[in-house]
Amino acid sequence: MNDSKRGIGTAAAVLVGLTAVLTGYYWVHKPLNLTLAAALGGAALDIGTVALVVTLAGGLGRRALAWVTPGAGWSSAERIAIEALIGLGALAWGALALGLAGAFTPAAFWLALAAAGIWSARGLAGWLADLRSAARRAISPGSPWARLLAVICGVLLALALVNALAPPFAYDAVNYHLVGPQRYLTDGRIQAHPDNFFLGFPQGLEILYGVTMGLAGRDTTAALLHLSFGLLGLLAAGGITRRYAGEAAGWLAVTLILSAYSLWVLLGWPYVDLGLLAYGAAALVAAARWRETGAAGWPALMGLLGGLALGVKYTGGGLLLALAFYVLICSPRMAARSGLILGAAAALAFAPWAIKGLLLYQNPVYPFVFGGLNWDAARANTFSTTGTGLLGSGREWQLAALPVAATIFGVEQGAGFGFTAGPWLLTAPLLLPIVWRQLDDRARTLAADCLRLGLPLLAFWMVLAAISDIGTQTRLMLAGLPAAAVAGALAIAGLPRRPLDTAFIVRALLAVTLLLGIFEAARHTALVRSPAYLLGLLSRDDYLAHNLGGYGAAMRRLSDLPAGARVRLMWEARTYFCPAAVTCAGDMLFDHWARALRDGRTPQAALADWRAAGDDYLLLSNVGLRFWRDDPRFADENARFLEAVETWMTPVWSADGYTLYAWP
Repeated sequence: MNDSKRGIGTAAAVLVGLTAVLTGYYWVHKPLNLTLAAALGGAALDIGTVALVVTLAGGLGRRALAWVTPGAGWSSAERIAIEALIGLGALAWGALALGLAGAFTPAAFWLALAAAGIWSARGLAGWLADLRSAARRAISPGSPWARLLAVICGVLLALALVNALAPPFAYDAVNYHLVGPQRYLTDGRIQAHPDNFFLGFPQGLEILYGVTMGLAGRDTTAALLHLSFGLLGLLAAGGITRRYAGEAAGWLAVTLILSAYSLWVLLGWPYVDLGLLAYGAAALVAAARWRETGAAGWPALMGLLGGLALGVKYTGGGLLLALAFYVLICSPRMAARSGLILGAAAALAFAPWAIKGLLLYQNPVYPFVFGGLNWDAARANTFSTTGTGLLGSGREWQLAALPVAATIFGVEQGAGFGFTAGPWLLTAPLLLPIVWRQLDDRARTLAADCLRLGLPLLAFWMVLAAISDIGTQTRLMLAGLPAAAVAGALAIAGLPRRPLDTAFIVRALLAVTLLLGIFEAARHTALVRSPAYLLGLLSRDDYLAHNLGGYGAAMRRLSDLPAGARVRLMWEARTYFCPAAVTCAGDMLFDHWARALRDGRTPQAALADWRAAGDDYLLLSNVGLRFWRDDPRFADENARFLEAVETWMTPVWSADGYTLYAWP
């Protein structure tokens, strides 16, 4: 007994002593300071919020698709992706309805999500079970080649996650993707905003950004949700490839998608393009299943997915055209019936966004075809730049070899394609004719499906690229990239090993380029300083100051203006970081000045009209003016701006490439 008491006393003394030492040590050293705790806690909150929304969407999708998916014969990865995407589309419709009814508020979101969770409880359990099953397979790939690809994908996705958890700064995000959710949450409703025509577009992802931002009170949830759409697209593409051609081919399809540097960058930004990627991958899965079964429910699902893609971005219309072509080719006798089902389902999926456009902007496909709020022929011409594509540019030859041209000449944020696709994603499918005979029947069947969907999308891209600079951008065609990745994976997997081991050589080259891709991704992550933010080494303000440059500094200086001040931005479109007490009007098409003069006003009268309309200040982007000054559409008007503003207004301050003017 005495030995027992002594043992207890010794243990107590050791524990008390260790507690005292550790408490004293960390009281002084504080490795988890408040900045780090706030960053990590915020990241955990963001992940939890987005995980909740995506999980509820998965259950909702499973319950909603019970009429078509039982016994579908597809993999858990494919099922997870399609059900979550349908559920997310439904949540976006619901949030839109709440917003139009004046209930775009966190309280309304919580009630709606709770109702969705109760209604889909049984489907939710099944969806989570499939998710666990897919996760177990993902962490234990079989062959060494599959394991290498899995590790590469894991590293790239981890780097993307670090960037997605940091504050947003990418141009289009702070130009309009986050401006709409920000304004809707501030107003508590979705209403028209004539100063930013982008908010009249379909907003299948932006509305969901508003939901997660409202639930968490943080804008860092938006990029994480965008990354989730990318993950769902990867699941669908990898899942169908694995089912037809084996595990290694499935991982290869995922790797080819991630090998595109610009697409990897999008995983960390709150844009909407990964919605197109996800719905394009899901449409390939649904189309293949319809070809396998011929059941009438699958064209309806194909139409829903195509309509949801159109509700993300108008270029999703290319996916609908490709699906219609697929129906015609695969079943000519039933094409009329199946096409009607597909079209009706697509119209139903897009209808909420058409209603929003009609109610708020007087055009169901605003701003195209019918014009609408604050829109006219001059603005349409400025926006579309029709006639300045590859035709007549001296680069017409690129149309005939568009995937190769986009691969070689496409540079992230560069002119033309504006997208670094990497050396494999768009070119690997070109190997299919070479290996076609080596593919087994299942792989050949899936490759044919990829061609039936991919070639019409390629033709759609060629038409847009021929007539429009905007249409040349590879980013607008992300709905077709899953088909390209699957076709490329099948082609590489089918390369011969005799008489020369071509398969080994290509795999070795692929591995080397993927390692270079990891280096490039890591370099980008380090340059934007996302790890420093997550480790508490940079505050949010310092992180944004680093990445926003002069624009961020100018926005911070606007906080010194009197509350209620109105600032008209000149040759600067971004308004997201405008201080809450100040109203900013962005120069969305860089035509504030030119339109005023073309309406017949003198420079003095234009400035006087803006003052009479309530503007208190003009904020000039000097860089923006220099960039757009010689634009042939507005060169005459823009040349008159500086003289006018220096004559009739007074500079308040000039710094970091911006000048603030006030009326005297």
